[in-house]
Amino acid sequence: MTEGYLIDAKPVKGGLILYLNGFRKAFVKTTFPVYVITQNPEIVLQHPSVLKYEEEEWKDIQGKKIKLYRFEIEEISAYYYIRKRLKVVNEIPSIISQTLYRLKALPFRWVKIDKGKIVATSDYDFPKIRYATLIPLDWYGEAEEGEKVKVIENGEERIEYNPKVNVDVAECLGDACEKVDAIVKVDMKRKRSPVLIKGLIEWSYSSKVLLREIAYSTIGKALTTNEAWVALRRKIIIHKVVPRVEKLRTLEELKKVDKGGLIIFPKVGCFNNVYQIDFSSMYPSLIVKYNISAETVDSCEDLKTEIGSICFKEKGIVPEALEWLIRRKEELKKVDEERSNAIKWMLVASFGYLGFRNSKFGKIEAYELVTYFARKTLREAIDLAEKRGIEVLHGIIDSLTVKGDIEDYVKELEERTGLKLKVEKFRWMIFTNNREGLPFPTRYLGKGEKMKVKGIIRSNMPNVIKDFLRDLTREMSNANSCEEINMKKIDEIYRQYRQRIINGEPKDYVLWIKGIPYVRGVKGFYEAYNGFNGADVFYYLNYLKRVYESMWWK
Repeated sequence: MTEGYLIDAKPVKGGLILYLNGFRKAFVKTTFPVYVITQNPEIVLQHPSVLKYEEEEWKDIQGKKIKLYRFEIEEISAYYYIRKRLKVVNEIPSIISQTLYRLKALPFRWVKIDKGKIVATSDYDFPKIRYATLIPLDWYGEAEEGEKVKVIENGEERIEYNPKVNVDVAECLGDACEKVDAIVKVDMKRKRSPVLIKGLIEWSYSSKVLLREIAYSTIGKALTTNEAWVALRRKIIIHKVVPRVEKLRTLEELKKVDKGGLIIFPKVGCFNNVYQIDFSSMYPSLIVKYNISAETVDSCEDLKTEIGSICFKEKGIVPEALEWLIRRKEELKKVDEERSNAIKWMLVASFGYLGFRNSKFGKIEAYELVTYFARKTLREAIDLAEKRGIEVLHGIIDSLTVKGDIEDYVKELEERTGLKLKVEKFRWMIFTNNREGLPFPTRYLGKGEKMKVKGIIRSNMPNVIKDFLRDLTREMSNANSCEEINMKKIDEIYRQYRQRIINGEPKDYVLWIKGIPYVRGVKGFYEAYNGFNGADVFYYLNYLKRVYESMWWK
């Protein structure tokens, strides 16, 4: 009898080897399903690893019935042999993930195995496993090699020299990968997702696929997999390539539909007692509310708009998948912000993926309908605010910043739109101009329960500038109104940082561009990998001055 949390699985002849936490493993007897469109299924039976087949009735995304054959194979190599010669479908989620799903042995769930069979499973919320991130450190920050290593193990951070780490799952950079032993090890240099290892575990958990299958994938892979499970449950065929052609339009029609979200330029200045009203998961919620999916758009006219129509006869694949993800994000937000953010990344991608050419369950007309309803919803919110005498300071896609009595306004807006709202009160908020003197629509800072800073501290800024802005906003957080912002103290911080730039530490001058650390020297930029060779302090002083002046309003 072996039991534990399922970390990984590898196919062998006649079944799967399951890898459980604590480096335990067990064998489970099973076959693997392969779905094929063919006129002669008997030929496939000639392969020695193909044990049997079943004829099934499936349908394509438009609802047309198609005959499909499910072959049960005992060795995964037969799958690769068949897919080279015949039309294999339903390959996402992977064959191994589909097999685990049938066995009710899902990634990062607890399982009990006895004599080659799974005898018990349990869907605990988050596995009690050990996970870690290991990153070498050099003088300029994160590096690919070095004895000094930043280790984050189960959320606890430490710095060690030549550590030896033993965990169930790990992500690592460079030669730090040699310092960790794990069942599944993720190379951070190859990773394409924005989440750390705990977020990847959540993606694996919520998408019901093995971690190694999505470790190096984009957000779209995790999202599409969730949608694919819905399609498989409904017996809708998932093809390798989904051919779609955008419908023919005139130039005038394109001008109507080819638009993004609505943005209102902010009123420049510092404002006391303001409210930020956000539509919670606006785009995914609109997809769910209006049943927007490839198979529902322009298939009937249950709801007709000026740019297209939507059918409500059956819930769309995309709305059904997103409805669950929205609920999960809200539930996780109460207990684990990091895992909630991992789901949030999938929801953020859900809108863009509707119009992506490789999307399995989207099309451009669906994408356009989402932006249409988003603009309409935000415009309705602005009109209602003005009707109630509420001053609108700023509006951007799914968020409004306003001044006034909003209690009844929020209730009415939720009733009208059917969307959930999140309201945050700020003691003060600042909107500034850009270099051209125009209001900056994507940057602001304000004090609510804590400081909120958007679009001001950027990842490609020099370290000394980032530190300056952090100290500046920390000082501003002491103020409870615009009038209490201590300009003398802020000027003093500015002078201190001018001095720090002149006499700075080498790390102060480092800025990261596309993952590479640079320093601005007297002859131009050079890579910090080669060591510190001096800095052009005038470049950094001018940079500091520009940033400082951009923080204030006229």
